[in-house]
Amino acid sequence: MTKKLKFKKNWFFTSLKIFHRKSNNTAKHFPKLFEAAERSPYTIPGLSKVLSLDKNQQLDFCTAMTPQGLTFTEEYLLISAYCHEHMHHSVIYVLDRFSGIKIKTVILPDFPHAGGLAYDPIHRKLWISNTHRNYAAIAAIPLVDLIQHKTKLAPIGYQQKIVLKDLPRASFLSYDKGYLYVGLFSLKDKGQFACYPIDTKGNLRQTTTKNFVESPYKNLTLLQKIQGLAVYQQYVIFSQSWGPQAGKLFIFDIHLTKDFSNLKEAIKIISTPPYLEQIWVEGHHLYALFESGATNYRTKTPFIMDEVLQIDLKKLLKP
Repeated sequence: MTKKLKFKKNWFFTSLKIFHRKSNNTAKHFPKLFEAAERSPYTIPGLSKVLSLDKNQQLDFCTAMTPQGLTFTEEYLLISAYCHEHMHHSVIYVLDRFSGIKIKTVILPDFPHAGGLAYDPIHRKLWISNTHRNYAAIAAIPLVDLIQHKTKLAPIGYQQKIVLKDLPRASFLSYDKGYLYVGLFSLKDKGQFACYPIDTKGNLRQTTTKNFVESPYKNLTLLQKIQGLAVYQQYVIFSQSWGPQAGKLFIFDIHLTKDFSNLKEAIKIISTPPYLEQIWVEGHHLYALFESGATNYRTKTPFIMDEVLQIDLKKLLKP
């Protein structure tokens, strides 16, 4: 789907100047990444404060909302965020994908970390990472419900919530060609990810063993500290980040990889600013979300990324 972006002239040039000032400073430290970076219209909402519900189900401003996940639909960019203090309901920001303007904030019915979002374009359904006791879980919201939800007085409801007993947590999500990818972040040990097929009705079809026999991949272990996964052509891209040190993008060629947890099998390793969270492929671009602009992280790094970073994958993948 194509559509020309329309910007007000003053807003465009102001945004452009801010982008170049920040990117020029950051590019000195992360040149390989920023050689492929482009200006993005997507400013991350809610970094100073956002209206949500507190634990008593009362409307209240949260000043600790922290961005975590992002995904694109045909007309929108969706960004998830959770309260760093665990005092307010998590939210989803709905942005116009062409102008970057925030349309609204949708309050979720609970307090998930919401580390991953994934949109299924065939069944027009949004998946959100969640938990259930000691197991991973994912929740689903039809896109039409998300867009038509109007009230600020009540949270939106989940269409379904599915427990995944193969993993202890659902740290991040992605979608590609009829599969939902559910990943486990691990700080010290190897991480994991599972590929669950989505059936013709748009429901997740779980396998009956821990071998994930229906997965298109054989080895499903990951490197440590993985925050996101995206698929582009024959490549699988992982985002890695933890603390104020630089993040990383690891790029693997599916046809050449036997073990995604083996660093030597990555065809490219690219340093990024710290606090990198979810990544998402849309067309020939990689979009990267950072949490460094949130209140609890702004003083921990000089590389504050309060816009979604847009990266030209053709440039990034050049030898």
